[in-house]
Amino acid sequence: MTGIKTPVAKIPSSTYGVCLLASILINIFLIAYFLQKGRWNSELKSWSEVAAAEAEAVASIKCSGHGRAYVDGLRIDGKPVCECSSCYQGPDCSKINPDCPADAERFHFKSKS
Repeated sequence: MTGIKTPVAKIPSSTYGVCLLASILINIFLIAYFLQKGRWNSELKSWSEVAAAEAEAVASIKCSGHGRAYVDGLRIDGKPVCECSSCYQGPDCSKINPDCPADAERFHFKSKS
């Protein structure tokens, strides 16, 4: 049985060499990228390490016992700041607001004697 032969294009051997070289270069580039900036870099922190570091930084902010700083709270220039309790103000909540109606220091109670 004689059939019709379809012509097959012959690819020059130099084309294989160019494809192999391109493949090797792409692999080297990808490995270098992942080692420097990708997930294989040991210097990159996971999201939980970043969150823990941010929480520790916020917890170290002193608010004089009259306020708190929150991770997702107020920020000035990208840094968390104190959110003061009622009747307190200032960057560290250490100043009493003189016009506060709940100021217990203005009221003096007479003791029964």
